[in-house]
Amino acid sequence: MSKYNKSIGCYGEDLASSYLISKGYYLLSKNFKNKYGEIDLIFRYEGIIIFVEVKSRYNYSYGLPLEAVTYYKQKQIINLCKFYILTKKLFNYNCRFDVVEVYFNKDNESYFLNHIEDAFRGY
Repeated sequence: MSKYNKSIGCYGEDLASSYLISKGYYLLSKNFKNKYGEIDLIFRYEGIIIFVEVKSRYNYSYGLPLEAVTYYKQKQIINLCKFYILTKKLFNYNCRFDVVEVYFNKDNESYFLNHIEDAFRGY
């Protein structure tokens, strides 16, 4: 991944984090990772642990941001979720998997956030 893509991703994660915090979400972890992958953001909200994947785009050349959260990526996030719950001993919480799409405008500094609650299930 190029430095440019990494900086876009980090900026998108910061915007998504600020947005969710403004909605009353409590940030538990950012960029939680182990050797199997990474979860962008982890929040607690109304007794639910929410695992958030953030996808940022300047254009649609590679498809919509949500389309980048493939079946393989979902399985990876679910497995990381199980590991996080086990290590933090958060057994009495329900979990939810959200996706935040961040659309940047290439002509100016504006952006649009789309928060998709319960984007996929971890069966």
